[in-house]
Amino acid sequence: ISKRTSENCTDFLLQRQQQYLDLLLLFVGWTTMAAATPNVGTEMAAAVNEKIQKLNEMKQEIQKMRIDQQTLMAQQNENEMVRQELSHLDDDTVVYKQVGAILMKNDLGDAKQTIEKRLELITGELQKLDEKLLTTEKEAHAIASGINQMQGAMQAAAVEAAKQVAQQKA
Repeated sequence: ISKRTSENCTDFLLQRQQQYLDLLLLFVGWTTMAAATPNVGTEMAAAVNEKIQKLNEMKQEIQKMRIDQQTLMAQQNENEMVRQELSHLDDDTVVYKQVGAILMKNDLGDAKQTIEKRLELITGELQKLDEKLLTTEKEAHAIASGINQMQGAMQAAAVEAAKQVAQQKA
């Protein structure tokens, strides 16, 4: 999900929730029963607000994970290129390793081994991140579905409250 689509979806959910809340407050506020009991519309809206807040936090977490994923993929590509370059060298070729501001002589075998270890670590981190990203995206989708269900319930409650108000006036 792109950042813009995600923001548009969140804005839409917030607008829809506010519309239902306004209807609920309008209709439930007119009934005498609402005066005797806590406002159901306000409670439902608060619950939806909590879910929307949680969804926004998860979207930020997903965005950070995608940035981390891109960084790891760039490191993986860089190390793959180094491995390819090292594979073209003869065994007696002199290789240098940068340590701070100086270049030190390094054995070709050690350089190849170091690159292989880096690639293993990066690949492992990418796999962990992919799994975590998938899990978080599933959780975010479940929360978004829950928000939609809660908003549907708010709409149904607003319709029911409107019917009660109409019956009381008749």
